[in-house]
Amino acid sequence: MEFTFALGYLGAAILVLASVLIGILFYVIGDPQFNYEWLVTAVGAFIGGFVASEFVIAFQGWEPVYEGVALIPALAGGLIVGGAVAGVTRFLTREPLTAS
Repeated sequence: MEFTFALGYLGAAILVLASVLIGILFYVIGDPQFNYEWLVTAVGAFIGGFVASEFVIAFQGWEPVYEGVALIPALAGGLIVGGAVAGVTRFLTREPLTAS
């Protein structure tokens, strides 16, 4: 099995931009626990989008493809993994509940 991917510079830039937008979207929704939560979510969204676009074989042929990025699978992977990272981050960094 070969470890290759066909991602161009513009494709990587689109993936980074979309990841940052997903991070900001999840930061605005709900109650963020710290200032750089959007960045953690954006990293998760980037990884999810990259893996869905490049390594899931069933998704590589989906159109539209731009600069080596299958856009729909990348968006879906970014939203799913970014949402999971945002949820876990908020759960782990919340203040503990106290009995009153």
